[in-house]
Amino acid sequence: MDVVKVQEALKAEGLEGWLLFSFGRSNPLALEVLGLAHLHLTRRFAYLIPREGAPTLLCHAIEASLFPPLPGNRKTYHTWRGFLEGLAHLLGGMRRVALEYVPGGQIPYLSRVDGGTLDLLRGLGLELASSWPLLLLFQTWDEERLQSHRRAAAGLARAKDLALDFLRQNPEASEREVQSVLVRALEAEGLIFDHPPMVAFGKNAANPHHEPSEARLEEGAVVLLDLWAKVPGGVYADLTWMAGKRPPEAAHRAFQAVARARDEAIAFVERAYREGRYPKGFEVDQVARKVLEEEGYGPYIRHRTGHNLGEEVHGSGPHLDDLETHDLRPLVPGLAFTVEPGVYLEAFGVRTEVDVYLHPTGPEVTTPLQEAITPL
Repeated sequence: MDVVKVQEALKAEGLEGWLLFSFGRSNPLALEVLGLAHLHLTRRFAYLIPREGAPTLLCHAIEASLFPPLPGNRKTYHTWRGFLEGLAHLLGGMRRVALEYVPGGQIPYLSRVDGGTLDLLRGLGLELASSWPLLLLFQTWDEERLQSHRRAAAGLARAKDLALDFLRQNPEASEREVQSVLVRALEAEGLIFDHPPMVAFGKNAANPHHEPSEARLEEGAVVLLDLWAKVPGGVYADLTWMAGKRPPEAAHRAFQAVARARDEAIAFVERAYREGRYPKGFEVDQVARKVLEEEGYGPYIRHRTGHNLGEEVHGSGPHLDDLETHDLRPLVPGLAFTVEPGVYLEAFGVRTEVDVYLHPTGPEVTTPLQEAITPL
């Protein structure tokens, strides 16, 4: 916790404080920022970082011993009245405070403070602002995290190649068999993941969240491999790769469309950086979807163009999204995200997915860039 850096951001945003509030584990963003994600907390706590002066933690007396040393002061409460009095004292004299909230719930990934607490804070005379500009300080990667991502990305690429080789040698393999190959390959790389990889054949690839089954590869079917992993203590890499057993021409045309959408999205970010501005997540999504809509695939888009990468595969930072949410956050240097446009027709689905890291000079694609469906 670099309090000075946070306070500089508070001044830049015209905020008088940042209130990191959670009831137990209800606000994972606050827990992540404060390094408390590993704790078993069951009561309300509030950690206020003022624009000037020392921060203060307000926590229940029976959980005070659980909290590690945090910058600033510490106060405890025993009763609900004591909590309200302590909170009012902490915030006394303040008018505009940030917390994990987005007006209208536009970005649910960030809306972590319950409505009743918002009512309480407004009742204290506070104007509430979203903390997303402050959270960006914690969502960007340093060099160590970037290198952990590179290691994971290389491991994903090797695991993908092993799965494709397995399919060539076992042309009637099942989805679950291929998934097992990927799991073993990732484990051999020393990588961990929150869920096993996705493998989908033929029409199953039309479901972006398909659960691998005993379905076997048939003539004319596409193969969709989606795998994600990280080194222990690192950040995620995420990769989707398309293959096929002589799939129809329609699948090849659809793949070329999603590849163009991917490339246009990356090029848009590159141009924005050359022009000296940071594009917003929703803008990049609009660029990619425009390509697909102009090709006639608009009705077959099922998800946003990309998501943030972090310690979780779907990180809490800016997403490339104006479909599921309106993500207005800027893509600043140090962030990483996927670019993964896809279209999902009745007979098949296709997607291409790469990872992008933002340097001060612009984007770097850190995973293999697929140009055509890999033949099996």
